[in-house]
Amino acid sequence: FYWIERLQPLQRWGSELFKDWSAWQLVFTNVAVARDGYGGWGYSAIVGDGLRARFTPLTLSISDFNGLRLDLSTPYVKFTGVGSRIARPNRDMYQPAQNVGQIEVDHSTMLVGARAQVDLGGLHLGVNGVNLHPYDSTRPDNSIRGGLRNHRQPQLTQPLYEWLIVRVSDDSPEDGRGGALVQDMRLVINGRLRTDLEPRVIRHRAGVPSQVGRILSGSGQFLPVYYTTISGPSHYYRGREIPLYADYLYRLAHAAGTDVSQDTFQEGLLANFPLDTSGGILRAGGKEQLVFLFDLGGEAAVESVEVEAVVGNDYRLEWAGVYFNPVNRTAVKFEQRFGSTFYRLARRARGSVEDGSNLERVRFNVGENTAIFTYGADAHIVLPWLEVRGEYARSAVYGRYPAHEGERPRFDRSPRFAHRGSAWFVNALHRFGRGRVGAEYFSMNPDFTTEMQTFLPKDFGYSTGGPYGVHHGLSNSTVIWRLVQDNEDGDRYPDVLLGNVLGSPQAGARDLDGVFLGQDEDNDGIVDTDRNFNGVPDYDETFLMYAVEPNEYVYGLDRNHNDEPDQREDDWVADYPYDPDQRGVHLFGQVDLGRYWSAGAGRYAVEELAGGGRNRSTYALLTYRREVEARRQRVSFESYFRRVEDDIPDEFNQFSRAVRLDRLDDYNSGFTGIVQNVTGAIERRPDPLHYQNSYVSETYLEGEWRPWTALHLVQKLRLRYNWQRGGRLASGLFQRQRRLDFAASTSRAGLGWQWGRLGLAVRFKFLILRLADQGGGRVLRSEHRVIPIVKLRYRLMPRTVLQAGVQGWGPLPYRLEDRSERRNSLEQRTAVITVTNSSRYFGYDMHTIVGLRREDLDWKDRFQRFRNFDGWTFFVRNLIGFTEFGQLL
Repeated sequence: FYWIERLQPLQRWGSELFKDWSAWQLVFTNVAVARDGYGGWGYSAIVGDGLRARFTPLTLSISDFNGLRLDLSTPYVKFTGVGSRIARPNRDMYQPAQNVGQIEVDHSTMLVGARAQVDLGGLHLGVNGVNLHPYDSTRPDNSIRGGLRNHRQPQLTQPLYEWLIVRVSDDSPEDGRGGALVQDMRLVINGRLRTDLEPRVIRHRAGVPSQVGRILSGSGQFLPVYYTTISGPSHYYRGREIPLYADYLYRLAHAAGTDVSQDTFQEGLLANFPLDTSGGILRAGGKEQLVFLFDLGGEAAVESVEVEAVVGNDYRLEWAGVYFNPVNRTAVKFEQRFGSTFYRLARRARGSVEDGSNLERVRFNVGENTAIFTYGADAHIVLPWLEVRGEYARSAVYGRYPAHEGERPRFDRSPRFAHRGSAWFVNALHRFGRGRVGAEYFSMNPDFTTEMQTFLPKDFGYSTGGPYGVHHGLSNSTVIWRLVQDNEDGDRYPDVLLGNVLGSPQAGARDLDGVFLGQDEDNDGIVDTDRNFNGVPDYDETFLMYAVEPNEYVYGLDRNHNDEPDQREDDWVADYPYDPDQRGVHLFGQVDLGRYWSAGAGRYAVEELAGGGRNRSTYALLTYRREVEARRQRVSFESYFRRVEDDIPDEFNQFSRAVRLDRLDDYNSGFTGIVQNVTGAIERRPDPLHYQNSYVSETYLEGEWRPWTALHLVQKLRLRYNWQRGGRLASGLFQRQRRLDFAASTSRAGLGWQWGRLGLAVRFKFLILRLADQGGGRVLRSEHRVIPIVKLRYRLMPRTVLQAGVQGWGPLPYRLEDRSERRNSLEQRTAVITVTNSSRYFGYDMHTIVGLRREDLDWKDRFQRFRNFDGWTFFVRNLIGFTEFGQLL
């Protein structure tokens, strides 16, 4: 391994990173450590792939870090430094046949950071800082504040803006009130207000489809051109939007008298993208959007651009730059001649104002990100009766306008600017006798961020074709760097990743082994809801569904009131200790009433700083837990009552149910031997916002009992009553008075016998789920499942086992009855027989499985009967090491 950085003008390249294939992967397993110490002094140095780099939750937390880490330790002071060529770190991108493990580059991106911590008994104080910036090793003007990419090849250079698009919209479109107000919009170029550059204004609704394309001469059908489609992984670019720049330009061309009927659906273009020529004060409420277009093509020399606007009410300002396509700038069609950046958020109104009282003149810089700094201080105090933890952090994202003189880049002439923000939190916990009280106070200001985005042409990806080969996953020539990743389950892979540009072991959009937060209760390292790693939830797979249930049946505290238990919630946000754009306080207390009983109460009050929403909850909690090991019985009871006013939407991810039982062969999953990519099994779920003004009572009872060895009984019951109060909500919307009743019940019974080599298991499971609107007399969800299972196991020889099982047979099939969505109702009968051989192969456990499966699936809805099937499957499988993946019954 060696890594060399030389910053020297006029050289060919200055960054070299080499990892010998035969030694780095096979001998060192992609990591090498050097360490030494004496007494209370010591150090360690690590170079590797897939390391963890974590300072604090607000400054640095990366789980797939590639580079160098240095730790120094003294009796009272500890120091940590990290460094990485974070772009193209050359991990799992080798060519083993030629032993090519080296990439030499001129442009790249560097991450450096340091932390110092002082330990004084129970007091721990820390300071840290992290910097990430692009650099060019062949130019003299490098800085840790970064720079714009200025390559010798024009197509690899940061593009110059020809048009500037500024969008004004309602920051809270769902509240149905207020909206944005715009009185004036101007550009400041090179420090001078340009009243002569009048913007053209187009008004349209959010989500309006593009009208660019052509009409087929034969059928008259309109065939759109999807020029704004995000080509990379949608999860990675979630929340990013490419403006409909070609639609806008065609609309302006039509207004100027040009015939655009050959390139657009002209009737739809005029109807969906009207020009707003009213002048004066403009308003945009709900899903309406105002788009201001400034033509910069006639400017001979530009060094800086600012937008100055007079805005009010609940506004949201975003901007995007439109530039020439470097390889097709002479094209006639606008969608081919130009490209565009993603929209970037510039300003948001504080709160949700609707009376114009916040009318103000705002100004913001336009330009590309060049560097990000995060830095802060933290403290941790530990006393016998008190524990206090706190952190204060700041972020600064530097930028520059892509300055030019004529068509020649002059990036060094553009002044730097920075967007700054802050975040902090303080937690305290006091213990006394049989109780404890605590408090949390926090503020995640909307301007605080730990991510930046930079231009990165597709030619800068790496593949087996060479250092300028295919780039996996990159969209719109944009890469988003994150200093604090989203990694809910805390494994080696971030929940959202780009592909090999970030050094991930495989190109993709998600955590390669899935995100299964709080779903490994037995702590065996294998997710409980997908034990065979085939991307299909086990609660929708035959035999495996006996042991697990969907999240709707699982109980847990839900502080953000989106009907997803907090311990299982997977969101899209970086792993900050608190949600962005929120400030609030949480007071709580708990006391042990006896050996098995405890009671708690608290108050949670959170306000969105820019969004205008709020989450207020006063709660009381009564808990009973008892476990008797001798009798093998366990009882848990919890009663949770709360007064809630929560109108902050909290989206989350869940396993998709769309793949349920549609495949005849569930065993051919393309398992790689390490992890299984389950990207397609995840879906986004909106917050139903059922608790905007409610009293809620929730009760959970769980019991487990083994009256004798052969019999195992489990009963779980979850009840929730939501009394929604009628009247006008804080958001201005009206809510009718009603009661939402939710019930989920799980009943399991298992019998098992063993007679020498022969084992027999009989299992039965019954599930009930119901959500009803008592006020409206409607059943919103109603689901019943009956799951009968019989399994037989016989050891034929010391290493050979015969297994047979049926789930559903004759008049007693596996039955799913969905009374609210009858198209989901089905009956299924499944039989499987396998012969398994378990042996040792060069020290590994090897399992060979030969099997036959019979399956009969009958959908009850007549419109779903095309999915019925009745067939046989013969399969042979060979597995080494990962025994759980061979679990069939």
